[in-house]
Amino acid sequence: MQRKLGKGIKFLLSVFAFFLITSSAHASKLPDDLWLYIKEQLPNASQRFDSVVVVSSEVMYIPLYPAQASSVDEIKIDYTYPSGKNLTQSPEVVVFNNNFALLKLFKDKKGNYTITSYQDVPMKVKLGIMPQDMLVPPGLKMPDNLKMILGDLLIPSKEDGNLILTADKKDVNSPEPLLENELIPMVELKNKKTYITTSKSKFMYVFDETSKAPLYELKLSGLPSKIVASNNTKFALVVYFANKNLEVIDLKNERIVSQIPLDDTAKDVDVDLKKDVAYVSSQNAKTIYCVDLNSAKLIKAIRLEQSPSRLALSSDGNYLAFVDGLTGELFGLKLDKDVQVNPIAKIKNVSKLICDDKNIYAISRVQNKMYVYNRETFALLDEENLNEKPTDAVLYNGKIFILCAKEGVMDVYDTLSAKITNSQHLEGEGFYSKITPVPNQSNAIITGINSKKFILFDLDKIMTVKKQPAQIDVANMVVVDKTPMQDL
Repeated sequence: MQRKLGKGIKFLLSVFAFFLITSSAHASKLPDDLWLYIKEQLPNASQRFDSVVVVSSEVMYIPLYPAQASSVDEIKIDYTYPSGKNLTQSPEVVVFNNNFALLKLFKDKKGNYTITSYQDVPMKVKLGIMPQDMLVPPGLKMPDNLKMILGDLLIPSKEDGNLILTADKKDVNSPEPLLENELIPMVELKNKKTYITTSKSKFMYVFDETSKAPLYELKLSGLPSKIVASNNTKFALVVYFANKNLEVIDLKNERIVSQIPLDDTAKDVDVDLKKDVAYVSSQNAKTIYCVDLNSAKLIKAIRLEQSPSRLALSSDGNYLAFVDGLTGELFGLKLDKDVQVNPIAKIKNVSKLICDDKNIYAISRVQNKMYVYNRETFALLDEENLNEKPTDAVLYNGKIFILCAKEGVMDVYDTLSAKITNSQHLEGEGFYSKITPVPNQSNAIITGINSKKFILFDLDKIMTVKKQPAQIDVANMVVVDKTPMQDL
């Protein structure tokens, strides 16, 4: 009798899983009333694209979809383990009165992902099923009594994925000279992970603070032209030179989350770090694409008469500046319901655009100048001479830090006083071309082709903190925080 019952339950689960898969053309999403209840209890929680609930860097919940959801007037908690807990106390199991459930994800003593080992969970939990588009953490340990909730999901092993191990960890204090693609780690990058691509390879090198050599390489689909990342989602968007697809990569488990086909190749990308939305320009497609780094999906395509190339998103997230790659003309675009594109000026060879709440800052590499325009009136407010060959710039606390590559100089422009207030010499040798801010620090890392060094620059103190030897030519660099509990 028990065996027949078990077969019956498996049959029901398989049928339910089939309907869940076939009816979900889009990513999983919890019912609105349930999500509203969760947000009231846990205001900082977010729902990932596969409906996994992220409470904090240490607390995550896997939702279980019921075989049959109940319609209720008011969402309440029916059961928790341990009993008597509320959501703020992070119980291992939560069952709601609409039959949905949450299972807390945590790590066991061996460091493996797992869920509750409590045997007497309600039948509603055992009959539930995980989202069938869920990113299952590698090596997830499932208790025997809950294995059926996987449905058709497969648990990847820790070796699965597209990683290629290249080197064991080496002693940082080793007197051995640096080899190709090695660097001296920085203590300032403790509890960070660093991802680097070069201009010659489609591999992304992954470092942490413990090793000179890359921990491993991540094989990309082609030679990347630019990579941006959200430190909140730990998702990176990769733009390729000769590939019409964008790729969203999970930097926590180093796997491709989604491929997004475009009408033509992309030219530039900027990201709204508050909303985790990336804006991608395609010159030939005359389009700016918007990609949500929470859902890993294309959410909007802004069709234009112009051919957008270089672009920059404003610090308030409401405005885009872009350069027409065919005419060299600078345009402003308000991000509201009606697309409003306004011509501003023609500028030769713009190497970098910066946009804050009021102005647009266009940096010309050949003219060694920065032009400042009011983004409402389009008037030219300021014109600043820079050191030769300005290649990159970042906006930080009301100041624009402009990296001038020929002599290795950092020009600092104060947006309040509207003038260059400082010019710091960084290094006499090497063509430094990239500034990478370190998340949750005032530091930025300055790198370049054939520079053989990483320069750590304090943006608050406006000074070089240290110079570290490196034998890697950086084309793209991404730095993200590690978390005590790695997100899926």
